[in-house]
Amino acid sequence: MTLEQVFFVTQIVAAAAVVLSLVFVGYQMRESARATRAQIHQNIAAGWQSIGPLLADNATVFAQGISANEQSFSAMTNADKMAFMSIIFVFFKHYENMFVQQREGVVQQEDWNAWVIHMFMYWHMPGVQIWWRMRRDTFAPAFREFLEVSVRPAIPSQSDVFSLQ
Repeated sequence: MTLEQVFFVTQIVAAAAVVLSLVFVGYQMRESARATRAQIHQNIAAGWQSIGPLLADNATVFAQGISANEQSFSAMTNADKMAFMSIIFVFFKHYENMFVQQREGVVQQEDWNAWVIHMFMYWHMPGVQIWWRMRRDTFAPAFREFLEVSVRPAIPSQSDVFSLQ
C-alpha cells in the first residue's frame, strides 16, 4: 500500500469517526433533553404537592375567598384576606412558571393542557378575579394576557364541586 493510499484510508477512518461522534453527541443531547423534561415535570408535581398543606391548613378561608363577591370579600377579616391572597398568589405563580416552561418547550402540550384546565377552575372564580385586579401587575405580561383572554371551560368550578357554607 502506498503512502497516498494510507493517507486516503486514514482520512476515511477519520471522517467516519467524526460522523459517529456527531451521532453520539446527538443521542446524548436527546437524552439530556428528555431528562430535563422529566425533572421539570417532577418539579411541577412537587411544587403542587407543597401547596397542598398550605391549602389544607387554610381550607375554610380559601373556600370563602375563591367564591367571594365584592361584599363578602370586604367582610373578610384582614388576616383571612391575607391568607387567601397569599395562597392564591402561590397558586398563580406556580401556574405562571408552568406557562413559561411550556412556552420554552420543556413542558409537553398534553401536560400543559391538563394544567390549564385546573388553572381555569380557579381563574374564573369571582374571588380570584377580585384578587387579580389587585395583584395582576406582579405577573409577566404574556401570562396576564393568556389569562385575561381565556374563556371559562365547560367543567365544574371549585365552588360547584364543594358546597360552601
